[in-house]
Amino acid sequence: MDIEKWLRDLGLEQYAQAFAANDIDMSLLGQLTDVDLKELGVQSLGHRKRILAAAAGALTAAAQLPPQTSADNEVPADERRQVTILFADLCGYTMLSRSLDPEDLRALIGRYTALVDGIVLAYGGTIDKHIGDAVMALFGAPRSHETDTLRAARAALDIHDGLARLAAQTGRPLQAHIGIASGEVIAGALGRADAQDYTVHGDPVNLAARLVAAAAAGETWISDDAARTLGDAASCEAIGERRFKGIDTPVRAWRLVALGSEPVRTSRSRFVGREAELEQFHGILHACMARRAGHVVHVRGEAGIGKTRLVDEMRRHAQARGFTLHRSLVLDFGVGKGQDPVGTIIGSLLGLPAGASSEARQAAAAQVATQGIVKAEQIVFLHDFLDLPQAAEWQTIYEAMDHGARKRGKQALAVRLTEDACAHAATLIVVEDLHWADSEVIGYLSAFASGIANGTGLLVTTSRVEGDPIDAGWRARCRDTPFATIDLGPLRKDEALSLAGNFIDATQRVALACIERAGGNPLFLEQLLRNAEEGSGGNVPASIRSLVLARMDRLAPRDRLAFQAAAVIGQRFDLALLRELVDDPGYVCDGLLVNALVLPEGEDFLFAHALIQESAYSTLLRARRRELHLRAAEWFAQSDVTLHAQHLDRAEDEHAPHAYLGAAAAQRAAHRFEAALRLAERGIEIAQSDADRHALSCCKGELQRDLGDIAGSIVTYRTALAAATDDAARCDCQLGLAEGLRVSEGLDEALGLLAQAQKIAERDNRLAELASLHHLRGNILFPLGKIDACSAEHERGLGYARRLGLPEAEARALGGLADAAYAQGRMRTAFHHFSECVAMSREHGFGRIEVANLSMQGFSRIYLNDAGQAREDASAAARAAELIGQPRAQLLGETLGVFACQELGDAQAASKHLVQEMRVIRQLGARRFEAQNLEMQGRLLLDEGCRSEAVVALREALAISREVGTQFSGPKALSALSRAVDDNGERTRLLAEGEALLRLGAVGHNHLWFYRDAVEAMLGAGDPAGMLHYVDALEAYTQREPLPWSELFAARGRALALALRAPLSEATRHELLRLREALQQAGFRNYVSAVEAALAA
Repeated sequence: MDIEKWLRDLGLEQYAQAFAANDIDMSLLGQLTDVDLKELGVQSLGHRKRILAAAAGALTAAAQLPPQTSADNEVPADERRQVTILFADLCGYTMLSRSLDPEDLRALIGRYTALVDGIVLAYGGTIDKHIGDAVMALFGAPRSHETDTLRAARAALDIHDGLARLAAQTGRPLQAHIGIASGEVIAGALGRADAQDYTVHGDPVNLAARLVAAAAAGETWISDDAARTLGDAASCEAIGERRFKGIDTPVRAWRLVALGSEPVRTSRSRFVGREAELEQFHGILHACMARRAGHVVHVRGEAGIGKTRLVDEMRRHAQARGFTLHRSLVLDFGVGKGQDPVGTIIGSLLGLPAGASSEARQAAAAQVATQGIVKAEQIVFLHDFLDLPQAAEWQTIYEAMDHGARKRGKQALAVRLTEDACAHAATLIVVEDLHWADSEVIGYLSAFASGIANGTGLLVTTSRVEGDPIDAGWRARCRDTPFATIDLGPLRKDEALSLAGNFIDATQRVALACIERAGGNPLFLEQLLRNAEEGSGGNVPASIRSLVLARMDRLAPRDRLAFQAAAVIGQRFDLALLRELVDDPGYVCDGLLVNALVLPEGEDFLFAHALIQESAYSTLLRARRRELHLRAAEWFAQSDVTLHAQHLDRAEDEHAPHAYLGAAAAQRAAHRFEAALRLAERGIEIAQSDADRHALSCCKGELQRDLGDIAGSIVTYRTALAAATDDAARCDCQLGLAEGLRVSEGLDEALGLLAQAQKIAERDNRLAELASLHHLRGNILFPLGKIDACSAEHERGLGYARRLGLPEAEARALGGLADAAYAQGRMRTAFHHFSECVAMSREHGFGRIEVANLSMQGFSRIYLNDAGQAREDASAAARAAELIGQPRAQLLGETLGVFACQELGDAQAASKHLVQEMRVIRQLGARRFEAQNLEMQGRLLLDEGCRSEAVVALREALAISREVGTQFSGPKALSALSRAVDDNGERTRLLAEGEALLRLGAVGHNHLWFYRDAVEAMLGAGDPAGMLHYVDALEAYTQREPLPWSELFAARGRALALALRAPLSEATRHELLRLREALQQAGFRNYVSAVEAALAA
């Protein structure tokens, strides 16, 4: 109902124009006093009493009605909301009841509640209930505003002031005590037999009730959350911590003393960034002063993006250049008399401070009239601006004017006053938050813009993009004044780091997490950092939630429902799924787009900010969240196993852990190991059954091994083994733990675990586990030099794999057989098996097996005299292994690169591989490979003639090899050192020790490299008999399966021994020439020089 109809219903429509002229609407009825009505021209005492009584009745009735949303009359759905609760209780009720007649008491209480209700409603609050002489009010439900706590605080102070006036009128000592608390509540309908009441439940309600009971007459006590939200806008006295009934922990309370004249500003931290925007403003400022031509600067951006902070910097720079500031804010509420933005600027242009007395205003008006700044006929408009009574001769004329005439006259006056200000001094007019402005304010803004056009003046305005009223029409009206728009985007990463440093160490993980969540929004970042300081960094700050709620409450019911449902899907959402969740096949996101809550992203939509999505999500009750997540999980069940699991998790469904297991397996199959590990770990966190926990733990251990975290994998499997509840679980854990120990040199423990696992697997006929077990044991026996046993294990594993039709296990077994052949020096067979393994892996998509065996294919290829292709294999294998995150395979690839490049005499390339290899060695803790790495470093140094440095490296390699086991690379380390030492006795001892180790058993490459090194050592010592001894040993070792590599180096050794023993015969010369060509063709250039020296002798 509008005020005119209300007065007409009372039969008092003659006062409608006076009410409208003084901006009195229905929300202000409860604040009207008898004196106010006299000022409005209601001279009849009877009329005044009728208006006051009707106002009290109307407001009381309105307060008792269910609150309505802005979009319809339905009671809002149940949801979580950030609200501020206000309890106002009349003091001395008992004394009043004893001294007043019941009818008089009822009338007085009616006026009291009408007063409180009117103030609450005027500030956008809702009356929840009347409890005797107490009023419970809500700010933030069912409609939220960005400043709900400030509104509640202003309402509290106005209630105290209003009661003081009411006490003066009634002659009764009337005071109230008030309690205010902020926090999260459950808001929604509470059913009765005959109605549905909208109300809230939660801790803030209880706290506000306790605070009002503790406050003395005339006091307002507020909670700590409310005080923090008010910040610098409020003057509060600390009460300290108090204990209240029904609240477990002590509560910090504050006494509200006063509020500032402006709403809370977004930040008080150090200004950072925005260099480009400030540079643009500096250019405008300079042009304005140089040309004495005004300029409009319009700063736009989303809430909290830093518009006010930037304008503050602009103001500071302008004032430093001599500009006089005139500043106002467009408020969304709480505009008192003389505090409207236009009136504030007009007063400031006249030199009047805020709240100037009527005498000061009268003097200012007289001064500009005397000075001729305004014409005589404009005085009436000036008096209107300054809220001064019109002179008798102008009163009738002014009242006779229509609204359009008054508006044009006042705008012309605004232009004239602005022109005069710019003529006398450089003038800066700042008007912020135009998104709250009505068309009248925007009209006056164009007057200010016109007024600065031909003077040294700047008009700086701010607005959100959503609701920006500065359109093409407004700009056309101000076309004589240059106009610049500055659109603010998010802070850059370095700027956000600088801002974070104002609060906490910006390098801390919590600070970096806040920066990531804030997405470049300075307000969001500051609030998140404050939350982090207070120990609640994981939650969306109340200030941000209130801001989002305010925007959400402006949505139509259909859009509001969709907005909350979209938040369940995630920051990016698909329209088809959203339609499914809201049961609305025709829904489109236009309402969300118009309100800048979401953005189009291809065929999908994206929340405008992650914290908007989190805030919307936080409003949903648990039951509604679970319902929506279950429906989303069903939607994704066939298309996205990860989202399926995550939605089941959010729905708190018992099947979520098992779904996470499937999702982790899918990610692992796609080589996304980090993502898979996160899924497995989340599954473990929420697992309730032993079966789920065991399966996910084994999955986690396997993924840690994939990622090279061998130590972590071992810990995971040990923990799982200790917690295993049956033999089947123990068998799985023993296999997984043995795999980790194989890599980290715990070979003896690994073999013991496999023996235990084999008993369980054979007893329970677990063939798949037996296939894996035999393959794993074969891999462990390989570096121990027990090659025949290694081969037998892989043959058993291959049999189980083919019996079960398991191509993956078959490929692994082929790789194991190839390893065994490699260890026996049967490199042709090894190459055949490795090639078969790689081909099968490619056919079936076993990328990890392919990558792991591609390097070994290259190693065996070297002994077929194809080191060049082996080098290509090394690069491909290392690159693929790094790409899919398989560090052990990467280690083998880098090692192959070292071997191949050293064989080819490419010391520079070999050195690069050595560096990469050592990095992975340290990641894995693979000491066997560290020994071999040092050995290869020594070989390169020896090739470069750095014998003493080579000796140091080779001795260190030998020491590590003796520490971790010599079967893997000990003999060839000894033979390399024999080439580097000068002492014949030591050389002999080193070679004798190496031969002894070979007899004990060692990996095949040791035999090949040892005998070739020994030939070189004897060549260096000038011992042809020794050379022939080791040539014979090399040929004997490869007799079962001759190799091109061994045949070439045996022939080379024999020919050089003959050349050393006697002058070259023609046959020997021809043989050396053939060998030189063969060595060059194979790329073994390090071994060509000795042949050429023999030919030249």
